[in-house]
Amino acid sequence: MLAAAAIVFVGLQTADGQAVKPLSNADAEKTKLKTVAVNTRDLQSFPYDAGSVKFIVSSTDTDGAWSLVEIIELPGYHTNLHRHNHTSEAFYVLEGVLTVRLNDKTVDYPAGSYVLIPPGTPHAQGNRGTVPAKLLLTMTPAGFEISFRDRAELFKTMKADDPNYKKKRKENAAKESYDVEFLEDWDLKK
Repeated sequence: MLAAAAIVFVGLQTADGQAVKPLSNADAEKTKLKTVAVNTRDLQSFPYDAGSVKFIVSSTDTDGAWSLVEIIELPGYHTNLHRHNHTSEAFYVLEGVLTVRLNDKTVDYPAGSYVLIPPGTPHAQGNRGTVPAKLLLTMTPAGFEISFRDRAELFKTMKADDPNYKKKRKENAAKESYDVEFLEDWDLKK
């Protein structure tokens, strides 16, 4: 505790010895996160092409700092290889198994696993198991959760096996400027 107080009063230093100026009260207030408290049982889940999504914390709740969704992915669902150039994704597996491809390595992550995918990292993920996978997905900064909302809306009028479904998703991504770059198809093998 005393060490922490000393750092605050003496000032911070970088690795090269330069002093780092502490935040002013105004700057600290700008970067202060809002308190978010949610009873997820009160929230509605929405069906979409992968299974269902529940919006727990949105960008409006955090002033764009981060967002959180609960996803239930059905067996056989998988994304294509893609990357988010400005958004990190953090998956926490609650139930089932999440399969993640990073670089050329594909790994199964059972319940209790955590996977952080930094911005710019090519990846794909899915469920090659036989039971639904329930996940918490945190996106930092927020904004990409809008793609899930749009997919749920699209799924109301068009099913994933419709030949125009993928095309419409890509059009939505371009129109809404989601932070996603599609790289290539990925075949999730069992």
